[in-house]
Amino acid sequence: MQTNLLSRWRARWFGRRPGIRQQPLVGVTGYPERISVATWVLVFGFGLSLLLRIPTVEIRFWAFGSPTQIEVTATTVMAALLAVAAAAGAESILRLHPRLRARRQRLAWAYWALPAAISIITIVLLPAVPTRLLQVAVILSAGLFLILAFYSLYATVEPGQPGFRRARFWLDVLSYGVALLLFLFVYQSRTRSLLSGTLIALTATLLAVELLRHSTPTTRSVLVYSGVVGVLLGELTWALNYWPLLPGLTGGLILLLSFYLAVGIALQGLQGRLNRRVLVEFGVFAAAAVLLIVFLRPGA
Repeated sequence: MQTNLLSRWRARWFGRRPGIRQQPLVGVTGYPERISVATWVLVFGFGLSLLLRIPTVEIRFWAFGSPTQIEVTATTVMAALLAVAAAAGAESILRLHPRLRARRQRLAWAYWALPAAISIITIVLLPAVPTRLLQVAVILSAGLFLILAFYSLYATVEPGQPGFRRARFWLDVLSYGVALLLFLFVYQSRTRSLLSGTLIALTATLLAVELLRHSTPTTRSVLVYSGVVGVLLGELTWALNYWPLLPGLTGGLILLLSFYLAVGIALQGLQGRLNRRVLVEFGVFAAAAVLLIVFLRPGA
């Protein structure tokens, strides 16, 4: 009964007919069980982060001519630990794919980014959720997102196979969706630019890796371009923090637009299609989108 329900779920989200064994998702048995274990470990960690209490460690230093203080809290520790756990879970699941086993690759690091980003964003958001009931809803939603991410990552290991395009679509939706949640939360919190810019730069880099990893077989280029995207978003966050009258929703949408444009330009560059015409198209789209956001001023 459980196997039948699982096959129907895969058929709905990845375009497969129940009962038909297809190579990308079935090549080696055992990966659904690993997805289940990895997801439950992370869900348990999300819940534990709300209960864990550790002494706050303050790190004080001077940055850009002003005193800066970074607090290492339970949230910080759990975000780091669960990001590593999510990456390890993704690696364990993807190790079962026949293509990666045939290549004998040591690490599938490019696939770690999205689960790690979802884990970090969930841990950061949870303390701001006002009630326990909503916190439980956020944890369960994060678990569902992780399940969808793990299945989609497995389905995109081998391009061109059945279900690849639909899985890639869901990975893009998850990446831009969690990016918007992060941008809205961080910009509305109005924390110091050194902290908010660093958080956005880190998670934007992770999400960019996921969005760009299929654009070129050279993983080093993906990491470099993703790092540039992350730095740009961090710098933009720093600049927007000096605009105190900008509504939080408007600022989050500007960050999302900038992230979309940066990833799009990076994608064109990695694929060797970046030219004057493409830059003009991106420029026109960016100008129109910024004018629309400024004119409507959502959240004002």
